[in-house]
Amino acid sequence: LWEQVYLVRRGENYGWSVNEGSHPFYPDRKLGPGPIVPPTAEHHHAEARSLTGGVVYRGNKLPDLDGTYVYGDYSTGRIWGIRHDGEKVTWHQELVDTPFQITGFTQTPEGDLLVVDLGSGLHRIEPRPPATEPAPPFPKKLSETGLFSSVAEHRMAEGVIAYSVNAPLWSDGAAKERFLALPDDAGIEYHATNAWKPDEGTVLVKTFSLESEPGVWRRIETRLMHKLQGEWVGYSYCWDAEQTDAVLVEKAGADAVYSVVDPADRERRSTQTWHFPSRAECLVCHSRASGFVLGLQTAQMNRAHDYGSFRANQLAALDHWGILRKAGAKADAPRARVIEEPADTLEQFVDPNDAAAPLEARVRAYLHVNCSICHQAAGGGNAQMDLLSKTPLEKMKVIDETPLHAKFDVTEPRLVAPGEPDRSVLLKRVGLRGRGQMPPLGTNLVDPVAVELLKEWVRGLPPKNDTTAASE
Repeated sequence: LWEQVYLVRRGENYGWSVNEGSHPFYPDRKLGPGPIVPPTAEHHHAEARSLTGGVVYRGNKLPDLDGTYVYGDYSTGRIWGIRHDGEKVTWHQELVDTPFQITGFTQTPEGDLLVVDLGSGLHRIEPRPPATEPAPPFPKKLSETGLFSSVAEHRMAEGVIAYSVNAPLWSDGAAKERFLALPDDAGIEYHATNAWKPDEGTVLVKTFSLESEPGVWRRIETRLMHKLQGEWVGYSYCWDAEQTDAVLVEKAGADAVYSVVDPADRERRSTQTWHFPSRAECLVCHSRASGFVLGLQTAQMNRAHDYGSFRANQLAALDHWGILRKAGAKADAPRARVIEEPADTLEQFVDPNDAAAPLEARVRAYLHVNCSICHQAAGGGNAQMDLLSKTPLEKMKVIDETPLHAKFDVTEPRLVAPGEPDRSVLLKRVGLRGRGQMPPLGTNLVDPVAVELLKEWVRGLPPKNDTTAASE
């Protein structure tokens, strides 16, 4: 959950993996020699995901940065500077937010400070020139975004398309409404099995509501994902008490407490803490490994949707409107129908909450949507498991595997112990909130349906060495 920067001195012990920076990680592991030295600076995954070490700048082209250690984040593209007098930090500040996957820094003999982007090579960091004209104001209210014809009625502007998904991400029991806004002549690159690729300028809209009274849902947050300069950026808007508009949440995110119907006893009321994600937190889930967009993929979109005046399969509707184009086709190419297969032959998730659906399909959909964002190849998850729905069960690296991390005082723990939920650490993590919870971000409440679903699945799994059952 943390990224660190250290001023390295000979013989010091920085604590990994007993500690992660200044925070406990494996406190029961044996500590190496010497006391743990805290980091010089650290960033929570709410603002950084994978720090790339940099250089101490010594040059005259950027005199304000002389003596500054400059470093960045591979995932968010943000760059910071920090100065240290040998005893303490004297200055620490974000310098620039870039669209880059930062893999390194260097300095030329002439004093230029260079940043290395994985996709496009070397870029020079220069002072920002004085603005020749004021920048257009950023929409601080939802009513200023142009996405709604009436915010108070939650009625979208003409051309904004409603959509729904087969397997919703668990969001602390919130109801969700989803919309897609495309610039004029923009479209979406369609993929049958991978995440779709919307064009530049696309905005995805998702509004979250909590049940404030039995049968009464109040809007809490509207979250936007905007594709700008090839990069997805997230923004959260917090709805006012009157339900007439929503205000932009600061980039660091926020928390608020709401009065809701108690899910355990609907005759009672309880309080619920709602987390508004930081801008960087949005990109933890909407990551490169996951394809940035989570709902816009065939397995999620392959379903009927009620558009008000008619009901149709979303794949057929979007294709009919000329929004989809084949993979690799240019954005300005003439639009033609791209989906030739019948919808029932294409990949389709089931709803994990649908008790009538096959158990295995429900579990695989839940794990894919809620967990595989990180737990896949190059996903950044601090474990070796692969929970993508297309990964065969025997290659998921969870069945009868010993956990690499916390064991929760379980005797002979396994990630998934076939037939034994009490020995299955995956279940322990899904069933708790706090240190060690999964998913680690974005939720404050346990999903009770998911816990029972996973228990039932684990109970029915055959032992790993039961070759007869496995072949069947």
